[in-house]
Amino acid sequence: MGLIASLDIGSEKMVMAVASQENGNYHLAGIKMIALQGVTDGVITDKAKVKSYIKYLIQELAKDKAIDRLKMSLSGAALRVSEHKVNVLLQRKNVKEGDLARAENKCIEAAVSREDELVDILPVSYQIDRGMVVAHPVGVAGRSLDVHYRVYLADAAYLMEIRALLADCGIEDVEFFPPVRAYMEALDVCSTDKPFALIDMGARHTAVMLWGEGMLKQEVVLPLGTHAVDTDIMKGFRIEGIQVAKQMKHQYGIALRSMCKTEKIAIPEVKKQIEKRDLAKVIQCRMEELLEGAIFQLQQWRFNDAEKEILLTGGGSRVIGTDTLLAKLSGHKVRMAKVKGVISGNEEILSAPACLIVLGLLLCEHIELEEEKGGIGNWFSSIFK
Repeated sequence: MGLIASLDIGSEKMVMAVASQENGNYHLAGIKMIALQGVTDGVITDKAKVKSYIKYLIQELAKDKAIDRLKMSLSGAALRVSEHKVNVLLQRKNVKEGDLARAENKCIEAAVSREDELVDILPVSYQIDRGMVVAHPVGVAGRSLDVHYRVYLADAAYLMEIRALLADCGIEDVEFFPPVRAYMEALDVCSTDKPFALIDMGARHTAVMLWGEGMLKQEVVLPLGTHAVDTDIMKGFRIEGIQVAKQMKHQYGIALRSMCKTEKIAIPEVKKQIEKRDLAKVIQCRMEELLEGAIFQLQQWRFNDAEKEILLTGGGSRVIGTDTLLAKLSGHKVRMAKVKGVISGNEEILSAPACLIVLGLLLCEHIELEEEKGGIGNWFSSIFK
């Protein structure tokens, strides 16, 4: 049996993970991250360059083993999100799995055009008889069911091109998922009814999500990320080159100036020193802006109870003190997100901010609900239920 692989293509990096599946458990065999070019807002613009990156990662991680299946995330302009509400009449006196399947199929029929390919569909809420909202509808008595869905679509022609690109890399079986599904699986959302928030700090975007009752409740992607921090460092200290600024952020950066000691640090590749506290001040000002935007969104969703937890992830959250700053600004408990359901010899990788999506993708599966078959037998048996 070969390996299962996952691929997360971000704004500035590409991450691939490979795992073996044994007795329903995913055992991480390897993970690797590389800098990325040839992608703009989630859309591959230089297929030759991206294909070379993917081939390199496969060579490094799979070596002489075959990859049976690859799960890839779609984001940015490659993904379109819409919301739909559908109503179905219950065929019996309470909600059955078949009713959920009918509702889902009805939504897909309304939302997906010939030019689209369905990437995923997630229920946001269930309502019985236009009144009672329930988290787990199966078995609940009623006459009708309203379901609110978030539907994730991509251009079918574009996905065909991606499949052709991956086939050239030796991978024939490809599945696509939105990042939110990877978050959901990585954090095992379905196993908890307790509300919590997730903030993913990316290079170009900041994603904010609210979870509760085992489902996604709210989701928004804010158009500003930690690349702005790199730009501020570059301009603030007159540094030539964004990569040098990024190196300073990761090597010396702290998101909270009060955590800094008085210390001189050298700017790489130039004969110049600056105060570490001055660097922290520049970083903190921009990080506060990013985090306050996310906090404002959570407040709009009435996520105000200080006992409710915020999880933090994304490559941008690697700056020391980001979690402390978020806790100070929000008043909530904050901790770094950690992947559940993947077994690794290196526990630290499961909480690495840049790896949450790619590890969550390993756990993703497309599950199709089945409608109940009609016929006199089913009708007759329903009389006695």
